[in-house]
Amino acid sequence: MDDDREKYLAQQPYLRSFGRPEVRREPRRIFGWTLARWLLLLSNILLLLYGMFFVLGSIITYGKGYQRAIVISIANSDILAVTFTASLLAVLTSIVGLVGVVRKDRRILGIYCLLLWPCFALLSAVGYLSYKGDVWNLRAKLGMQWRYHFSPDDRIALQDNLHCCGFDNPQDHAAYFARCWPESLLPGCDYKFYLFEHYFLLKTYTVTFSLIPVHILIIVVSLLCSNHVDHLFGSRPRPPIAYLGRFHDWRDWEREQNKLKEEKTSPPEPTVTRARTTGTDHSITPRHSYEKN
Repeated sequence: MDDDREKYLAQQPYLRSFGRPEVRREPRRIFGWTLARWLLLLSNILLLLYGMFFVLGSIITYGKGYQRAIVISIANSDILAVTFTASLLAVLTSIVGLVGVVRKDRRILGIYCLLLWPCFALLSAVGYLSYKGDVWNLRAKLGMQWRYHFSPDDRIALQDNLHCCGFDNPQDHAAYFARCWPESLLPGCDYKFYLFEHYFLLKTYTVTFSLIPVHILIIVVSLLCSNHVDHLFGSRPRPPIAYLGRFHDWRDWEREQNKLKEEKTSPPEPTVTRARTTGTDHSITPRHSYEKN
């Protein structure tokens, strides 16, 4: 079937490689797939892996599946929401890319290339938010959050998880419950809260900024390899060009113009004229006898 296709394409005019047989050559195949198709498959698998990793991590955090999950969901709700959105979009993008690779559909791969850019923007947003939160006076921002943004239920959950009472001391904006009261001997949450947030934000932006070059590499692979998912790229006829009218491409138009120029510059062919027959008798002989009279 591929041989018949190649013979058919070789006989068609107006191809991009028409008259240039050295351009149309069969690309190297690995287990029946082109190298570009394998690179697209590997990049999609890589995107799917780290997207699934962060989706599962976000779901476990929302479900309070480990000890400090409630601290992250309360104090870093914006970072957690952006991380979940970015990872979910990365998984959906990788699925679109895998469908395009399997079906060898360039339109689906074009959608995949476009979706990689919002993934890149959200991934960068996670790194920026975590870096800004860690570097720009983290201790003061934690104090403002504790005193003005957290609800009493949030303070109770944080105090219960961190085993502390109040922010600086039990009298500093504490939410009292069975383990925390004004005369409690528990320390304030300032030190433990700061240590955990610094560790979490540092790890978050380190991992995120480490993934950004990987994601840029995936974007480059998608842009370079999407058109070469099969060996037919560059061997199909050009689409019709509206302003060329009935011509297929500019070469056809140029040939027609050269032909018209040759017709204008060539000398006119001699014309052969037929000689007239002259006669003196123009009378008409009557066909019947009664016409003579």
